[in-house]
Amino acid sequence: MIRFILSSAIVLSAAHSARAQSKDDPIEPPLKNKDRQHWAFQKPLRPAPPTVKNAALIRNPIDAFILAKLEEKGLVPAKSADKLTLLRRVTFDLTGLPPTPAEIDDFMRRSSAKPQAAYEEVVDRLLASPHYGERWAQHWLDVVRYAESNGYEGDSERPSAWRYRDYVVKSLNDDKPFDRFLTEQIAGDELAADKEVRANADLWVATGMHRCGPIHLVSGNIDPEENRSEVLTEMVMGIGSAFLGLTMNCARCHDHKFDPISQADYFRLQAFFASTRPKEVDFSTPGERAAHQAKILAIMAKVAPIKAKVAVLDAPYQQKLRELKRSRLEAKYQEALNADSKKRTPEQEKLAKDAQTLLKVTWDEVLAALTPEDRDRRAKLRAEQHAFEAELPMPPSQAWAIVDDGKPALTHILKRGEVKKKGAIVTAAFPRVIAKSVNGSDNRFTRKDLAEWLVSADHPLTARVFVNRLWQHHFGRGIVGTPNDFGTRGERPSHPELLDWLATEFVQNGWKIKPMHKLIVLSSTYRQSSRAIPIDIDPGNKLLWKMNRRRLDGETIRDAILAAAGTLNRDLGGPMIRVPLEPEVYDLIFTEGEPDGLWPVTANAKQHVRRSLYLFAKRNVRQPLLEAFDQPDRLTSCADRAVSTFAPQALILMNGPFTQAQSRAMARELIRSGDVDKWIDEAFRRCFARKPRDGERKAAREYLQVQSEIMRERLLARLKIAVPDDLPATADPATAAALADFCLALINANEFVYVP
Repeated sequence: MIRFILSSAIVLSAAHSARAQSKDDPIEPPLKNKDRQHWAFQKPLRPAPPTVKNAALIRNPIDAFILAKLEEKGLVPAKSADKLTLLRRVTFDLTGLPPTPAEIDDFMRRSSAKPQAAYEEVVDRLLASPHYGERWAQHWLDVVRYAESNGYEGDSERPSAWRYRDYVVKSLNDDKPFDRFLTEQIAGDELAADKEVRANADLWVATGMHRCGPIHLVSGNIDPEENRSEVLTEMVMGIGSAFLGLTMNCARCHDHKFDPISQADYFRLQAFFASTRPKEVDFSTPGERAAHQAKILAIMAKVAPIKAKVAVLDAPYQQKLRELKRSRLEAKYQEALNADSKKRTPEQEKLAKDAQTLLKVTWDEVLAALTPEDRDRRAKLRAEQHAFEAELPMPPSQAWAIVDDGKPALTHILKRGEVKKKGAIVTAAFPRVIAKSVNGSDNRFTRKDLAEWLVSADHPLTARVFVNRLWQHHFGRGIVGTPNDFGTRGERPSHPELLDWLATEFVQNGWKIKPMHKLIVLSSTYRQSSRAIPIDIDPGNKLLWKMNRRRLDGETIRDAILAAAGTLNRDLGGPMIRVPLEPEVYDLIFTEGEPDGLWPVTANAKQHVRRSLYLFAKRNVRQPLLEAFDQPDRLTSCADRAVSTFAPQALILMNGPFTQAQSRAMARELIRSGDVDKWIDEAFRRCFARKPRDGERKAAREYLQVQSEIMRERLLARLKIAVPDDLPATADPATAAALADFCLALINANEFVYVP
């Protein structure tokens, strides 16, 4: 099929070139031989691993490529990391969670006799863990800018979007081959055509990738043509970033300034989506739909009388405010309102209409006018109303999908990217610099053809781009340091032969992802210590003469805190979860109406301690902890998260309500485990995956003793202190409060948020 597509395109291209260029043909710069000489546009060829002097350090071919570069520069790799450091590193890398004390003990026991076998068993266990898919789904969701709201002014909710997130998690856990993973996302609806919807729901859900980008959906006059163009732009941007690793969007308004990509190339790629429309594909059963409707009706039946009570309470205040506003109107407005509506002049009609706007009473005016007693009564009614509304069910099983509506749609090159300035018509085809061909007839390529082209064995980018992403998240930096830009202005690969070897290995092994992880983490390169003497030859460590020390991202920090506290709910999947927000964050939630009840917190408190992946991903409202630690805004593809350091990070970790509450929860768990030394040992193991050193143990004892006395004095003075709840009857509240502060100090330690 692939050969047919490419050969057909070449024939069509020749026919296109042979005929005289008409005025409707796109004008674009001809491709030159040098345009195709850029390394990323060349088919990857499998190199033989190089021969190195220090062959004893080689565990697999990866090490040979890395060592060859080091020896060329006269560098020596760092020593291997110690067992516990390596266990913590690989556990965070593959699952995004710290190793548990039980996992630590098991590994240390097994590794004492057979260290290599024990480590390999750990890797296999982690890759088989359901938490592997959760961790690596987060990386993919960053790239496709996944969110559960539309962004922009309204930022309205996408109630079925979470199924795409769960699709990604499950696909990774199942080790679905990447070529299939890609094809389902690009053309799942075409694969599912004429098939039973419910049995093929995943194919529809997969196409949610094309709807991940932000979109304007607000009230008012929106030009449908401009809105449609914006949707198509987001789709092309997703393909360009996620799979091609090219800045295709730079060619939307003009030919690319640096890469050999013309504006016509951009719109040919957009033409693959010309007849694509968003669609909510219902795969629920009649019983599910009936139950859903019945629950909605039952809840609204409870809400209706509450709304009626609020309306009755508001009515006299609204009437009084309206009368007051009317008394203050200019005479011409009052005259127009007093005139018989059937006898008003055209001018009076306009004045009367404008007056109605001036007489409108807003919710905040009513609240300001209420007596304290009525305001309190009204607040209780509204809280009761919102409590019921929070129980409204999610829509029945639906795929947040796309579909080809089959309607012919022309794709024009837009002059300067402006919708109203249409130029030549183009049809779907692959970028010339890669495909070396242009589709120049009425032959129509589908998105399935696009997917097949992307995963063809000859494609120069797809496999390289993806294995580079894997490498990046294991080492903190990709072999290509610009993971979304393999173009001429992107960074050149630090190890081009290794990149090609990994890409060809990936394809030869059936596009399986987990074996690639295993290959990387079993290498000597990955197992190096991050502690080494700085050198001037390669200060940025691009050659990997040591391991890079990396800070955890915001989601992993939050998950690690929950794991250390022993409160983490490890359930998988399901609808997004709303956890309580700090009061100041509510100002970020856009509304044109009364602002209470805008963030209905998930009723089941056990859901609040789920992994961060499942928190409601609202574009305009991010959790302060996650935002402080550089969670992306999800407006554009994020291939490489920023790592900033600024004061609010320390303030949030020390004073935030989340970390405070989890520190008390950890103390409550520890205080049941024995004496002070056991508390200290267990706290260190939970937070750092190791036991305390002698000096640390001594300092911890002294701190707990002093802090306990301080807390006891405060209790005697009847000052309020934060004491963990549900303590054993024999526990000393002052000691428990001091232990909570000790746990908080460990969470704030540099070692907690960094993996060496």
